[in-house]
Amino acid sequence: MKITSFFADNPVFKKIALILAVVLQLSVIAAMFIRANAIKNDAIRNNSIIRLSCTAYDPFDPFKGRYVRLSIKRDELEAAGRRLGLDLSGLAKTSCDYYMQENYAREVDKINWQDFNNLKPVLELYVDKKGRAIQKALMVHTGSQEIPIEDYIRDRL
Repeated sequence: MKITSFFADNPVFKKIALILAVVLQLSVIAAMFIRANAIKNDAIRNNSIIRLSCTAYDPFDPFKGRYVRLSIKRDELEAAGRRLGLDLSGLAKTSCDYYMQENYAREVDKINWQDFNNLKPVLELYVDKKGRAIQKALMVHTGSQEIPIEDYIRDRL
């Protein structure tokens, strides 16, 4: 009896392999949520929530879906890094895609990008003491108010 045929023909082995694959996938997802929560809690505890002015455009990628691509102002990023005592230069690339629900993203697609940038978008990030970041919100200015982009889109619908 060959070893490969034993594993291929053994229903118990197949079930164990399936269970291990599912547990591995769930572990990866859980680790992502745990890491994001740790970054958020650390940023709140250390008052390291940064706000960066940005400009935006909205590409569509069949593999990534709909998102707003942001260009972050480097001088603001460097100033925030100095304030926190961290090198945040890597955030210019890793924090530049803002994902939102599909129905909101479709509405953002309809906005002329010059008009959108006239709303003076601001990206808020939670930054932990290691310089890792997660996005908090993309804010826009309407009149004298600053609101999340999702609220702005919801009001337009």
